[in-house]
Amino acid sequence: MENRLERQIKIPLSSVDNTNTMSIVGIFNTFMDLATEHGDMLGVGMDRLSAKGLIWVAAKTKFCIAQRPEMLQTVTVATWPETPSKIRFNRYYSMADESGRYIIEGKTEWAILDLNTGRPHRLDETYPVDMKHWDEVVCDGPFSRMSTDFDGCDECGRHTVTSADIDVSQHMNNAAYIRNVLGAFCCAQLEKMNITEIEAAYRTQCFEGEHLVFKKRTIENGLEIGVIKEDGKTAAVVKLVCNV
Repeated sequence: MENRLERQIKIPLSSVDNTNTMSIVGIFNTFMDLATEHGDMLGVGMDRLSAKGLIWVAAKTKFCIAQRPEMLQTVTVATWPETPSKIRFNRYYSMADESGRYIIEGKTEWAILDLNTGRPHRLDETYPVDMKHWDEVVCDGPFSRMSTDFDGCDECGRHTVTSADIDVSQHMNNAAYIRNVLGAFCCAQLEKMNITEIEAAYRTQCFEGEHLVFKKRTIENGLEIGVIKEDGKTAAVVKLVCNV
């Protein structure tokens, strides 16, 4: 069974930002689409899981960005899962330029959730754990440990969840968190920040009509931004590592 999906693509206009290079949201969307397709190839696509009362959930995502490709540049994108543990595993991503050099690396920690119980579902009951897994590891090292406590931190933006943020799971899409957090900054600020790593930890779901507040705190090499719900709970934390 194929455990790695790889193909060449040209960076489309819809995925670039004001700098004529692939946007960070475009990076998230490209690899999310690729992972969705690969999951379907492995027999654990969203439709099949839904029929069993199950759903994929991403707990954490991280991308390391050496260089963002330009519009219409040809790159090779790939994704592959690691050997899973009982309830979770990492899926890796890579983007290589024409020379084969990785310009973007990433990983997401995934689990399968039982919609009836709200609890993680054992992967060996659904996922093809017996297949041979690709050994390569990219974006190495553990995910960051980020506090969800943003009391006393400065507000940097607000957002009301709209229909444009909602995906087939009927809650806010993972990439929508990134789009709206980055949208709290103007183009000049983002260009100055020169983000080289972005990491997101998803804590709880957000739904259409909810009002969110973004709060930021400065860290040694960038910012951590909390996405705060009306009840005070932190829905997600986004870490931006900057090269200023």
